[in-house]
Amino acid sequence: MFEKNLHDLVRGIRTNKNNEAKFISACIEETRNEIKTDNMTLKCQGITKLVYLQMLGYDMSWSNFNTIEVMSATKFTFKRVGYLAASQSFHENTDLLMLATNMIRKDLCSVNQYESSLALTGLACFVSHELARDLSSDLMTLISSSRPFIRKKAILTMYKVLLKFPDALRPAFPRIKEKLDDPDPGVQCAAVNVICELARKNPKNYISLAPVLFKMLTNSSNNWMLIKVIKLFGALMPEEPRLCKKLVDPLTNIIHSTNAMSLLYESINTLITGVPDHIPSIQLAAQKLNIMLDDSDQNLKYLGLLALGQILKHHPKYVSPLKEKIIKCLDDKDESIRRRALDLVVGMVSRKNLPDIVKKLVEHVDLSENLAFKEELLLKIIDICSQANYQYITNFEWYITVLVELTKLENTSHGRALLTKCWT
Repeated sequence: MFEKNLHDLVRGIRTNKNNEAKFISACIEETRNEIKTDNMTLKCQGITKLVYLQMLGYDMSWSNFNTIEVMSATKFTFKRVGYLAASQSFHENTDLLMLATNMIRKDLCSVNQYESSLALTGLACFVSHELARDLSSDLMTLISSSRPFIRKKAILTMYKVLLKFPDALRPAFPRIKEKLDDPDPGVQCAAVNVICELARKNPKNYISLAPVLFKMLTNSSNNWMLIKVIKLFGALMPEEPRLCKKLVDPLTNIIHSTNAMSLLYESINTLITGVPDHIPSIQLAAQKLNIMLDDSDQNLKYLGLLALGQILKHHPKYVSPLKEKIIKCLDDKDESIRRRALDLVVGMVSRKNLPDIVKKLVEHVDLSENLAFKEELLLKIIDICSQANYQYITNFEWYITVLVELTKLENTSHGRALLTKCWT
């Protein structure tokens, strides 16, 4: 009676492009009958098709009870489909979730690590306050599992549980802390990741972890984990000033030795925000950021400009030598890079370099094909010349000449602003 499987459904949608809605409506009616049967194979086939249709925008919440039935199947291949459907369609306000608490607990505690893994993955997607409260103790047990695969997933799922049920943090934290010394690097990474996220809200509570984290910083060769540890130290340093001096040497060593640009940037960012008065570190950071500006990767170039903006706040003299490269970034095809470079150029202005910077900006106004950016450049020229009551201008004849040149530019709409400056 029921013949359409998922492949038939996909094939039918492709061949019925002119009558897609009608075809899908017929398939949904057929699926309604499939998931009502006692045949678990047909029920699973129906849920599989609904998962696909849900990705196309069709509602499948009416099949929630049947999804739970498939989740409770003894056969793993059926159970996997059920958890996939639940992960995709259930949410914390799904009423039927309370019926699944004991079933999820049973799967979490299963001797089959793959069933336990399914339950952990699904729970992370649809955990509610009630589920978090009722299953938090089971997760704590899994954090101490003898299988690294399960320990790692349990730690990551525990983070989602803590978001819904913060009262579980006090009993769970010692278990998570223990895993910072876990022999499995994947478990270590999971523990660092969870603690890093938790520390965003209240870093002061995690200062006691500094010795363990420092050991990981100096001994680990896992770049991803080092990035997370450095980010965590970045959150802890404002809370514990003694960490700043302690971290200078290991972070400097990483900056000198790493080829991983993501790790390099994170180390530089933590140094310049955590120890902004340590001149050797600032000089080293500026040298490395100079290299990032030459990189063909647009993301790295943007991050380089972003970090230079941090240095500019406290030590503009270390950014000034990069002026030509920064101005060159005004020609970049990426708008975010152009705007970041423009902010840096404005911040670098002094009495000595104002004429040179204005000359470069006027050239870019004239050559730019992007009208919005052209307007922004023009406004920036007016602003940097008039800022702080014209304190950077030593020759007002030069200033008037610049304003006259700007009035001759085509496709700009700031004539009134220029006229006002000319008369003031």
